[in-house]
Amino acid sequence: MRALLVNPWIYDFKAFDFWNKPLGILIVADILKKVCFELEFIDCMDRSSPYYKTATKTDFYGRGKYCFEVMDKPPVYKNVPRRYKRYGIPTDVFIEQLKKIKRPDIIFITSSMTYWYHGVVEAIKILKQEFVNIPVVVGGLFATLCNEYALKNSLADHVIPGNAESELIKFLKEKGFLIKNIDTENILPDFSLYPALNYGVVITSRGCPFNCTYCATKILHPEFICHDIKLILKQIEYFAQKTNNIAVFDDALLCNPGFPFLLEKIIAKNYKIDLHSANGLHCRFIDKNIASLMYKANFRTMYLSLETTNPEVQKNTGNKVNTQEFLKAVDTLTRVGFSSNQIHVYLLYGIPGQSYEEIIDGINLCHRLGVNPHLCEYSPIPYTEEYKKTGFDSTTDPLYHNNHFYTWYYHKAKPEIYRKIKNLLSCKRLQTVEA
Repeated sequence: MRALLVNPWIYDFKAFDFWNKPLGILIVADILKKVCFELEFIDCMDRSSPYYKTATKTDFYGRGKYCFEVMDKPPVYKNVPRRYKRYGIPTDVFIEQLKKIKRPDIIFITSSMTYWYHGVVEAIKILKQEFVNIPVVVGGLFATLCNEYALKNSLADHVIPGNAESELIKFLKEKGFLIKNIDTENILPDFSLYPALNYGVVITSRGCPFNCTYCATKILHPEFICHDIKLILKQIEYFAQKTNNIAVFDDALLCNPGFPFLLEKIIAKNYKIDLHSANGLHCRFIDKNIASLMYKANFRTMYLSLETTNPEVQKNTGNKVNTQEFLKAVDTLTRVGFSSNQIHVYLLYGIPGQSYEEIIDGINLCHRLGVNPHLCEYSPIPYTEEYKKTGFDSTTDPLYHNNHFYTWYYHKAKPEIYRKIKNLLSCKRLQTVEA
């Protein structure tokens, strides 16, 4: 049996390769290999691909800008004062690749941000033209969080919500593709599909013990599950031979009780790698021991979740951090050797009812500490508590979930305040801005 796997384009106002790899479709690849499928893989967003004909700069940690083409805006976005783009390889290059591969028996396409679904639909249109009567299966975030919308609008023959380890295996059994049982405890994203890598991506756990009102993690992964340390070390060993940058993308990395042991193993191996905590770390769990281990293991970038300095908002959105815990975490990290420039801080912008004052206060606090603040523009995610406040439902076009559209246009934020906030973000010295 042959399967074609596709990671489609991104359609958005902005996009950056922040250690982005489609882990879901790579897990699908591992499952399919285990049941004896032959695979073809096209990642439209792979900047290291020989088909990515226009070179873009890659920074010291493997990240970089995507190539893009300016596209017509959907009617929803017609008044947004920014260019709308399709990021990734040109469509003619995609078609050229399709013509070189053998006809598959089934096609799997992944979906990431819900509001990027135009890339999914475009890819399916092309796939159905090139491979007539071959079933196309869509999974991922769009398929899971916007299942009803995806069923009606994606053009896919099958839409599979949920995680691949359970739902894909169930689908393969139902369709007669599964010819042998597989060990679901021994599944890893299959990075061997990439001929070259600017970086590797690891997850040591799935899910999160917290239940923040703006986050979909609890919906996507109801249980907090930690992966076998031996499997994680196997991945790191593989990446260490390909690249010196590895990003760890757990939603709750420090909640994994096996993480200190993993760090000890990494330190003992003396790998020549730079590690990065891509998702926000829970400040509450940063103590001298874990900070020291992460420093010795050569974590080069530390991203912390602060979200807001407003104590009421902290409490009402999930109570995962308070400002004192954040201050203690920064102090602990710097005491063990991290420079303030290695410490990055996520601040939420645009959740329903949020004031500009608390955003400015958070940025000013970061500047006083000498650490790097980053705005996380709020994206309304279906089934979350914050989503319910927007008035959207399952029939709402996922384009309304776009963080740039929602925070700057839908709320009609004052342009002068936005400019002040952006200017303050880029300042290297302390200053105060009033809303």
